[in-house]
Amino acid sequence: MRYEISISPDRMSATLTLRDDGVRYQITENEIMEAIRKSGIRYGVIYENLRRLIEKPSFDIPTIIARGRPPVDGQNGYVEITTKKEKGIRENKAGRVDLKEMASKNRIIVRKGDIIGKLVKPTSGTPGINVLGEKINPKSGKPANFRIGDGIKIEGDGTLVATKSGRLVVDKDSVYIEEALYIKEDVDYSVGNIDFPGQVEINGDIKPGFVVRAKKSIKVRGIVEAATVISYEEDVEVTGVKGRDKGMIKAGRDVKAKFLESAHVEAGRDVEVDGPITNSIVKAKNKVLASGKKGVVVGGLTLVGREIEAEEIGSELGVKTEIEIGIDPEIREEERLLSAQIQLDEENLQKLLAILRDLKKVLDASGGKLPKDKKDLYSKVTQTILHLRNSLDMNRKRIMEIRREIEMSKKGTQIVVRKTLHPGVRITMFQRQVNIDKPLRSVVLVYDEKREEIVVRAYRS
Repeated sequence: MRYEISISPDRMSATLTLRDDGVRYQITENEIMEAIRKSGIRYGVIYENLRRLIEKPSFDIPTIIARGRPPVDGQNGYVEITTKKEKGIRENKAGRVDLKEMASKNRIIVRKGDIIGKLVKPTSGTPGINVLGEKINPKSGKPANFRIGDGIKIEGDGTLVATKSGRLVVDKDSVYIEEALYIKEDVDYSVGNIDFPGQVEINGDIKPGFVVRAKKSIKVRGIVEAATVISYEEDVEVTGVKGRDKGMIKAGRDVKAKFLESAHVEAGRDVEVDGPITNSIVKAKNKVLASGKKGVVVGGLTLVGREIEAEEIGSELGVKTEIEIGIDPEIREEERLLSAQIQLDEENLQKLLAILRDLKKVLDASGGKLPKDKKDLYSKVTQTILHLRNSLDMNRKRIMEIRREIEMSKKGTQIVVRKTLHPGVRITMFQRQVNIDKPLRSVVLVYDEKREEIVVRAYRS
């Protein structure tokens, strides 16, 4: 009996084949191991197979006696995005699902500083070894074939961090942040409500009941229909508003439109309409302008800090139109709230002072000692009185500041009507009021500080 040892061409395995040459004897493990050593095999000997072959010899059948360990190639680098779209349908407190919110879940909105994901580096892999004991080098992984685009930085550990707020866009081979959100169609159930940290542009209409909020500017090329549109810091520009006395348009700076109809509009600076303002509530810190041939203000209430300019105010039909000018609407509201708070604090202060007087009488009658409950009450009342007095001092000081601002704003405040100021218009300017009872042509209304009244002057273009 003889045996043959064969090593595969790739040196990853070796076999032993017994041959019957007519001479029978019991081969030993030491004998085979010596033959294996002489053949150059240094790794991966399968002792179990050797023992089985010794115990039950089988001829002319190759038996694997050694196997190498193949190398493990390195993994390619990749980008793992951990910020995902919201899943599931959430109910409100009433147990109802707001369908206007569902489509918005398809947008991934991130804020500056958010962790977006991680760039995983390629690995070098694990070396292998053949049966001859030779090292086999693996293939190293390739860097991620992925572009980290605008608005994202890579930290030292590969963490991806947003450097600006916006919509996260994940394409097949890139990831980036868009500071502007572009909606190609109407804002309806297919788009959902929008709450975006950048700029928003909408190519269609905003359907009734929907809400669009943005930190930056909002531009709507269609009509806003009984919806809410809010730009916290910049402008809102729309083709027009058909408000149906629902929803609101609000801008940190200017609101611009071609018409306002039954709308509620608030601007931190100006409202500029290249057309009519009808039956609307309009509030502007600085100016309201209705320009163009149809630049009229008719119906509703207009509250403005410094100036109104229009072709016409009111209508030939005598539609009730209210104009209040001379005080920033926000300042007016602050003054009203402060006055109410001062009155309430003064009433509470008088009540507490009465309680304190009663407690002092008990204190005097008891020789300077009070029961624990009365002592605690005395301390609490004293502290509350101090707090109320501080609050009153601050609020009275602020009221005085507001009144100084109002006095300063009297200069330059005006209403400019280039064509006709119609009957039915009521104008309030610095708590002075005038009701227009006959048509006035091409006039400017200003406040005369000396006479403390509204005066009418001729308009000259």
